[in-house]
Amino acid sequence: MNRTTKTFLSLITFLSVTAADPSHSYAADPSKQPKPPCRIQIGKAHISSWAFANFGYRAVKVNAFSKCNVPQSKVTLTVEIWKRGKFTNTQVASTVVKSPGVTLPGRKVENLETLRRCKTFDETKYFGVASAKAFIQGKWQYARDTYSLEIESLKCGT
Repeated sequence: MNRTTKTFLSLITFLSVTAADPSHSYAADPSKQPKPPCRIQIGKAHISSWAFANFGYRAVKVNAFSKCNVPQSKVTLTVEIWKRGKFTNTQVASTVVKSPGVTLPGRKVENLETLRRCKTFDETKYFGVASAKAFIQGKWQYARDTYSLEIESLKCGT
């Protein structure tokens, strides 16, 4: 028996034993995994109609929010806009929103302020990054960087 066949049989044996073991059952069913008490959701980079309507200029913008199913307090939500470069990515904007009081379960702490004015109509690729810190259930909790799902190509050179 060659090495490939042995590896394949070992994998099949492992999968059949794992599938039969009830202690691994929630690995196949994500609905049974414990849900995190909070999440950050970040939107796509886009040209801001709000900045144009209120200030009369074009800008790239990224929005984000933090939402928990438990009370959270002292929330700090940071949002950054990055542009993709040929050799490296460059941060072009960053804002921090602080919500010092208690935010009730199901309510959002939003950061809708992160934008960067367009200088040209050059095609540029952008994405957002969000992170948060909050006091939840008696201790500080930190949410690592959450990235926009897509890198957007926009006619907005910064």
